[in-house]
Amino acid sequence: MPLTLEEYKCLESFSVLYSGGLDSCAVALMMGKLIPGGVHLHTYMHNYGTFFNEWSRKHNEDLRGVLGDRVHHHLINLTETWNEVGFKRLFKDILKYKGHWVCCLGCQQSMATHTIIYNLEHNITNAFICSSVGGEYAAMSMPITRDMNVAFYKRYGIRYNAPLLDLGINKNEERKIMKEHNIEPGWGKRRSHQGFQPICAIGFQHTLDILFDWHTTYPPDRVEQFLDDKGKIMDEIIRRELTARGHDADELIARNIEVYEREEARIQEKRAEYRAKMIERNASANT
Repeated sequence: MPLTLEEYKCLESFSVLYSGGLDSCAVALMMGKLIPGGVHLHTYMHNYGTFFNEWSRKHNEDLRGVLGDRVHHHLINLTETWNEVGFKRLFKDILKYKGHWVCCLGCQQSMATHTIIYNLEHNITNAFICSSVGGEYAAMSMPITRDMNVAFYKRYGIRYNAPLLDLGINKNEERKIMKEHNIEPGWGKRRSHQGFQPICAIGFQHTLDILFDWHTTYPPDRVEQFLDDKGKIMDEIIRRELTARGHDADELIARNIEVYEREEARIQEKRAEYRAKMIERNASANT
């Protein structure tokens, strides 16, 4: 369920799938001002054509200037994980699920695998993606994708949200938020934006989508089947990697669930307060 501005304040810490571009920097800035704990930024790269990866660090000091030393940025190579999740059988997956979208969605699920492991190790109960208003049609941002990822992350005691979509914040509003803190947002117009994020050669398949709002649609049933199939592989990798690092996976999950439930109780209190105020308002209006 989407969170409101006040409900986001109930959370304790978070990680961001962070490119360093406009969307992810705006999310880190906005959420860091609302949430008091650690701000963990994860930038992912791979060996199949990612360039200028260090550009993702451009705003680190800007963010620390606003949010303090609780901003932690990690540049992570996910090639081995992506190979296992699906890149090594990419063409078979394209035929099986009937679409090129399996490439970028498989990459995102590999990022999720790393993020969940990190969050469990550091007792972080929130993971934010930076899907933006106007791009909800993309396979990575479709309602079915978000719903299934919400359920998948929740099993590990991690809340999965897209703050820009939850709060209805568009590109122009993001630029305004950045400029208010003297952070250079880059150049952009409409949904097209040239910021400071790394370049993914494979991701250029989405150029027409952004420049001209021209895009294909993706069948929800096939996207759902893909996510379900890859989820089994992700589960195996997560538990195997945590064990290899000397952790008891079930203990870490239980620890995360404890914090998750504490945050959830605060959220429910906020919602109860809101409902009570609405009832009071309606009663006053009817007298």
